[in-house]
Amino acid sequence: MKKALLLITLTALLTGCGGSNPSLRKTDLKILAPQGAPAVALYNFVNGLTTVTNPQTELIPQFKQDNYDIIVAPAKGGLTTIVKQSANFQMAAVVTFGNFGLVATGNDDDGELNAGDKVLYFQPNDIPGKTFEYLYGDLGLTTYSVDAVNATATALNTGTYKVDETTTIQLDYVFSAEPLISNLNKVSQVKEWASDTFKEKSDGKRIIQAAVFVKKTLEKSKVDNFLSLLEKDLNDAVKNPKNIVNTFNLFGDVDEQANKFGVNADIISKCMKGHNGLGLGYLRAKTAKNEVEYFVNTILNSGLTLDEEVYY
Repeated sequence: MKKALLLITLTALLTGCGGSNPSLRKTDLKILAPQGAPAVALYNFVNGLTTVTNPQTELIPQFKQDNYDIIVAPAKGGLTTIVKQSANFQMAAVVTFGNFGLVATGNDDDGELNAGDKVLYFQPNDIPGKTFEYLYGDLGLTTYSVDAVNATATALNTGTYKVDETTTIQLDYVFSAEPLISNLNKVSQVKEWASDTFKEKSDGKRIIQAAVFVKKTLEKSKVDNFLSLLEKDLNDAVKNPKNIVNTFNLFGDVDEQANKFGVNADIISKCMKGHNGLGLGYLRAKTAKNEVEYFVNTILNSGLTLDEEVYY
């Protein structure tokens, strides 16, 4: 009985609390990613994965350290450290392509996005806000902004926005993001997904959100194998999100999943049902330099000189 209890305890230690799980893919790579969609993209590499909640303070500085072999980071942030700080990494692939959606509140009489319509969006100085401005900035909308996606939750639920202590307005639309949209059961009210609208407006280009950066000193065969597996994982996950759900459930319970990835299997099921809500995918950066440079420099106005050396 004591031996059985000991085995159960050891198994719990391995499968819970982010420990190594022998049922999951083995890897000796040390991988760092922010929680959310970028971490979910690495679902089959969870045994080698460390996650953080704040990319700017906990992740970007690691480009100048020697703690990780692979870092998944916002494309602009990673490229900036390579170009301006000579970080010893190269950009290998893009793995998330925008998880933003324009949600109708039901207050817009004609149901069309027109001049004067009141819209709330988030992170005006970062990828969400810059994407919003590119897509809708020429429509003459009346816009309001908040700093974080979670701050759009009340607007999604009520269709209103508290401008100040004495003024609350009715909104026509809210520019928000997954998985918040699905968690609040607002998918049916999404007028359009930013990833689709961006492609239409940019002649087929994509939102370049999170990218995989690999350490220059890694063996090429090891990098190529990792990228090949990652590409397969992501293609499989987009076709059948249950691949992610099944792996998450091997990792641990819903609380352990959320602690590691920032989301759990239940949330994944919701926001990948019927559409690729997390914007997952795979694009080799070197073969799509024009898309990378268009988004980073034209949309985000980064002013980076991206030569061949920055790409793997």
